[in-house]
Amino acid sequence: MMKTAVISGADRGLGLSMATALLAQGWRVFAGRFLEEYALLDELQAQYPELYPVQMDVSSRESILEAYAEVCRHTDHVDMVISNAAYMGGPNSSTFKGELPIDFALLEYSFRVNALGALQLVEIFLPLLEKGDMKRICFISSEVSSVTMMHRDAGFRYTMTKTAVNVACRILYNDLFPRGYTFRLFQPGWMRRVLPDGSRAATGTVDSDESAAVAVAQFVADREDEQRLVLTDYLGNEWAY
Repeated sequence: MMKTAVISGADRGLGLSMATALLAQGWRVFAGRFLEEYALLDELQAQYPELYPVQMDVSSRESILEAYAEVCRHTDHVDMVISNAAYMGGPNSSTFKGELPIDFALLEYSFRVNALGALQLVEIFLPLLEKGDMKRICFISSEVSSVTMMHRDAGFRYTMTKTAVNVACRILYNDLFPRGYTFRLFQPGWMRRVLPDGSRAATGTVDSDESAAVAVAQFVADREDEQRLVLTDYLGNEWAY
């Protein structure tokens, strides 16, 4: 069977770069798209016919179910699910009772995308994963997800939601590892944002292609110590989480 992956949030950046890397290795990729102003997936599809862009808004369970139905029309199995979609918009420097008060509506939306969306993605695609050979579940985490290493005194939204992703991954591991599933938690670094024309923004320290190359290498390779759930970064380091 052709190795098959599902990636959420693949319109641009890390998701698009991971899709490209997997396609170059002969994988079939179902790439979640959400941003209407980006056509980079269409350009990539012209090069790789095994790329299937799929409309997917992970903040909506109905949208994930519709994406699942679309994927089922093309394949009877999935080997890997990569939860990459994340919401990073809006002010993130909010302080408790400070000059920039917490926007709780924005915090709730962030949870729906970053944490609940990640968990629902796995739950909904589990029947296809059951039929795959690899049974690998990958989560894109963040350096700000580590409780042990947390030094910030503001910016609740992204930190809280990515920490929730780590906890969800741990619980899923406890449940599914005995059933043959393996897991990856990856910290991609502060990436330069990819613009609609494919160019990079000035801010950021890591290019998405470079981070994706490391991520995909970790995601597709088996480890001798699969019983260990670890958070690794784009430099190959392990992080406490």
